Amino acid sequence: MLSTKVRTVAKAGEAAMTERLSGNGQIFKGPQFIADVQYELQIDSNYLVGTTPSGLGTSLISQDVQLRVHPARVVGVHFGAGPLTLHMRDGDKQVFFVSSPDGDCETSGGPY
Repeated sequence: MLSTKVRTVAKAGEAAMTERLSGNGQIFKGPQFIADVQYELQIDSNYLVGTTPSGLGTSLISQDVQLRVHPARVVGVHFGAGPLTLHMRDGDKQVFFVSSPDGDCETSGGPY
């Protein structure tokens, strides 16, 4: 799995981080195996940075998670059929919904 992290400071007191994950995984609908896929997951997080009695601390303000799977046609047939789960090679999972017949994905939360 390829993983890239980029951290930037948006303005005083705030920081942004982008994490990109890609690799091979498997799609499941509940316990049912759907397909082997390649995936690209991008997580854009914004944090509030401040000092605490124990030092510098951060609090998550917002997070946007985007998922693309290839080939998209294997998930496109599940448009409107409820949640699917991507099982990534490292053991993490990502729940998502298919938002178009073309296989566009809408994530539900972040990876767990």
